[in-house]
Amino acid sequence: MTELAAVATELYALLPTEFTAARNARAKSEGGTLGTEVKSLPRPSAAAWAVNLLARERPDDVAQLFALGDSLRNAQDGFDRATLTKLGSQRRALVAALAKQAGSLAADAGHPVNAAAIIDVERTLQAGMSDAAAAAAVTSGRLVRALSGDGLEAVDLDDAVAGPLPHARARGKAKTPVKKAPSKKKVEAADAAVATARAAAADAERTARQAGSAKESLTLEREELREHLADVEGELADAARAFEAAERKRTTAARALEKAERERATLLVE
Repeated sequence: MTELAAVATELYALLPTEFTAARNARAKSEGGTLGTEVKSLPRPSAAAWAVNLLARERPDDVAQLFALGDSLRNAQDGFDRATLTKLGSQRRALVAALAKQAGSLAADAGHPVNAAAIIDVERTLQAGMSDAAAAAAVTSGRLVRALSGDGLEAVDLDDAVAGPLPHARARGKAKTPVKKAPSKKKVEAADAAVATARAAAADAERTARQAGSAKESLTLEREELREHLADVEGELADAARAFEAAERKRTTAARALEKAERERATLLVE
């Protein structure tokens, strides 16, 4: 371990609230090139500090997590689905448990971290499981920021560790299983299955096209019916208004007739 790494390890073991003052004092006492390097050490994020604390206080648990990461990678290399499912469940449970431990350790140390930081702790631990260099960064105890990785690409460690990057630990690789050539009977069965699947896919495609055409036709028909219904409703409204007008005229005519008949009857009496 270099002098800078040794000093950084000591400083990053302090509470975040104590870090800046202790770093400045140490830089002044060291002086020279080392003092300048120490002065440039950044204060760790809340999540990084919690991961550093976990790495110091629970090194065996962290090592167990990364060993599980090795097993997961070996299962992926061997295309072992059953083992992948089982180990994946264990991974989620162990990552969550260790992140919770980190939160408890932080609270016990007098510097609790929030839920967002705990999520970053989980992401950092998952990154360590997927990448050997990230695992070494986590166990160094000198993390400056949280890590993230999906296992498809190398984890970005730029400015992630105070001082020089630690050497990645060796990680085991699964042996490539020797595959036997498939029998002729199995090949023929597979070919038949492919042919059946292709025929079913073609039939499904035809059915889908027919259904699409029917849908389009019915949609157009529905629109035409809606337009016709609107016309009929308009005509019905006109007829209703004409009926009301006719009713008013009929009523007026009936009253006029009644009046005329009364006047005629009066004349006849006289």
